[in-house]
Amino acid sequence: MERLIKGNFKHNRGQLLVEILLAFGLSSILLPALFSGFIAGRSGKVQETLRSQSLAYLKEAEEVVRSVREADWNLFAINGTFHPARQGNAWELAPESEVVDGFTRSIIIADAYRDSDDKLIEIGGTVDPSTKKITLSVSWGILPTQITSTSYYLTRFMGNSVWVNTTQADFDAGVKNGVQVINTSGGEVILANNNRARWCSPALSPGTIDLPDGPPKAVAAFADSVSVDVPNTVFTATAPEDSTPIKMAYLNVTANTDNPTPSLKGIFTLDSAEYSSPSYFPSNPGLDNNFKTHDIKSYIAASGNKYALLATNKPDREVVVIQVSDGITDTYQDPVNHIYKYHTFFNTRMYQGNGSSTPNQDQAPFGSGAVALSVLGTGGYLVSGGYLYVFDLSNIDSKSVSSGLDMVGCRIQLDGYDCQPGSGTDRKYDAGQTGAAWGDTATPAHDDCSDGGNIELYADNQISPVQVSGNTYIFVAVGAGTNPELDIVNATNVPSSSTNPKITNSSCGRISGGASGWKRISSLDFNSRSGTEEAANSVYAKSDGTRAYMSSNGGIDGNDDGNPDSHQFYIIDTATKSSPRFLSGSPSTGAQSGYYNGDATNIQLFPRRSLTVLNGLRAIIVGQDGFSNDEIEPKEYQVLNIENEASPFYCGGINFLPGFNDLTSVSEIDSDNFVYMVANTMEKQLKIVQGGPDSGIYVPSGTFESSAFTVAASSAFNRFTANIAQPAQTNIKMQVGVAAPSGGLCTSASYNFVGPDGNSGSFYSPVGASISGTVPRGTYDTYQNPQSCFKYKTFFDTTDFNQTPTLYDVNVNYSP
Repeated sequence: MERLIKGNFKHNRGQLLVEILLAFGLSSILLPALFSGFIAGRSGKVQETLRSQSLAYLKEAEEVVRSVREADWNLFAINGTFHPARQGNAWELAPESEVVDGFTRSIIIADAYRDSDDKLIEIGGTVDPSTKKITLSVSWGILPTQITSTSYYLTRFMGNSVWVNTTQADFDAGVKNGVQVINTSGGEVILANNNRARWCSPALSPGTIDLPDGPPKAVAAFADSVSVDVPNTVFTATAPEDSTPIKMAYLNVTANTDNPTPSLKGIFTLDSAEYSSPSYFPSNPGLDNNFKTHDIKSYIAASGNKYALLATNKPDREVVVIQVSDGITDTYQDPVNHIYKYHTFFNTRMYQGNGSSTPNQDQAPFGSGAVALSVLGTGGYLVSGGYLYVFDLSNIDSKSVSSGLDMVGCRIQLDGYDCQPGSGTDRKYDAGQTGAAWGDTATPAHDDCSDGGNIELYADNQISPVQVSGNTYIFVAVGAGTNPELDIVNATNVPSSSTNPKITNSSCGRISGGASGWKRISSLDFNSRSGTEEAANSVYAKSDGTRAYMSSNGGIDGNDDGNPDSHQFYIIDTATKSSPRFLSGSPSTGAQSGYYNGDATNIQLFPRRSLTVLNGLRAIIVGQDGFSNDEIEPKEYQVLNIENEASPFYCGGINFLPGFNDLTSVSEIDSDNFVYMVANTMEKQLKIVQGGPDSGIYVPSGTFESSAFTVAASSAFNRFTANIAQPAQTNIKMQVGVAAPSGGLCTSASYNFVGPDGNSGSFYSPVGASISGTVPRGTYDTYQNPQSCFKYKTFFDTTDFNQTPTLYDVNVNYSP
């Protein structure tokens, strides 16, 4: 038994040793893991504690930022790195980061940017001074550094303010043109009452003037776009013959008066006998005084320089340019006799070349020169010898008497031929011809060049350019020697040496072979029946390009079918430029609607010019008695009611036996409207007629420009809301202007009014009974937002003169 116990003891002792060794082995494996877990657990708890503390510091920084922003945005909105600090009982932001209890805390304030849609973006776009980007961060430890951060945007909405226009006094402080302020509901703006002359009851104004020569051939005029205190500007072409000494007269006509008074400012001539001293006569002008003036237009350069453009019969100076002002004072060559300066010229050619070179120089057959002239934007357009020529006015200031205006592209072939009585042949250039050879010929209807009852010497009589959706179209009244009376030219895509055809190719600008963006693209014949005689005397294009208003002689029955070959006045549908048409009818039937012929008396007027007034609701035709040897006396000034386009009718006129050679219209910014005409006389040649709506309470259109509102520099204008009323057949729309002060004053600032996209051609339109929108941020010409000065502009118009739109109030939200 004892031996057994001992034996078992020995055995157990060995087993114990094994167990102890095993225990140590397991401990070497398990204890590190246990200790590591213990340490990791303690470390995790520490990190969690530190992170919680960092979030507390972050939250505190966020509250400090909010507090400082609410206390004073201008002190808060300073870019940089800051940390919270106490100043008495208030928080403030101190420069640089701070270290507190081992934590590094920083507050970063930076600019915020917005895109054109007013959305916040990271970079680029426009800085929004009413918004700041805030970045808060708290970091601790080393290797690795731990960090907690957040970014967000703050606006100064707590300090946004509203400028309100709602009372009569508010609106009375604005600029009113064709509108009035009433006080039916506390203060409103509506169209002005129609107390002026009426188009269908015309009368010659007593104000007239003797021009220095004549009879004048053409007139051009415009009114100041800003103030009715500035006189209207009038130019007249006064040289019907080569020998006529005075070529141009420049006049002022008083504005904003019911009986406007004209006064002569000066003249242009190169007749040395007209100069007060030989010392004033220009040396080597490269031009003599032996030329006619067929047409006249004006142009104001970007510099403010003011020019008159004369269409002449000079073969190498088809346009003569006179400078009349430098934008401030008159530019006289002879200050004593008030003779203006000859500045430069335009010389027609087959295609674009140096302005002073003579190769490929064009000239009209029979010496007729440039017959009609027009200006659109920085482009000049003229017709000569059955072709259209385009020239550049953008660099007119840099030109001189020895360096002419630059031609644009190549000449564009039109319908029509020049005619010379007794020659038996109409002529114009054929493809590739220039100089004194005119190989394209036709036979005139009569040897005396009569066509449609009138002597038609010129291939084309008048042009009217428009720009529609980025395309430039020129409407042409075709005169002698051809069937179509209307041409439409697309002059959008200027040819060059790389286009097809090239600018130097003989097909360039040709009806057949020319590129569609630089040629005559369509035409319309007033009457395609055999033996008829008709010619277009004038064309006036609606600004949107959808209508052409044209005059012809009317009354002539060339084919003896008992019907006049043409009518005195047409309304042509030109909505599709490639296919102009009558409102109804065809060339084979003639117009079935949209035309006018006068009664047995007025049918004898041969209209030389026409235009529309009263928002296209009236047309005016002027000219001369086509049968002066009989006892019938038509009205030489006729007004047509064209409210119903299909059936224009006579509604008033003036009898003036000598007749009129040209007319133009002027609309002053206070909605006073006038027609200026030049009479076929040697005295009292400038005639003026005032017009207006023929019925109803209100004028057709007007504008209201608010008073200037001034805030602190670099303030942002955010949005606006206007309450309005817009009855049927009326329209109201708005623009906004934000600008920098001038001389420290917002009243002297230059405002560029824009719509919601920042363009001056766009507008805010009504939605229901209000107009609202975001004020664009950014810089557009003189428009700058943010800035210090704000105005809004409201546009009113109506076609029902018993109804007016109404502006009740305007609320503008801004961030000072």
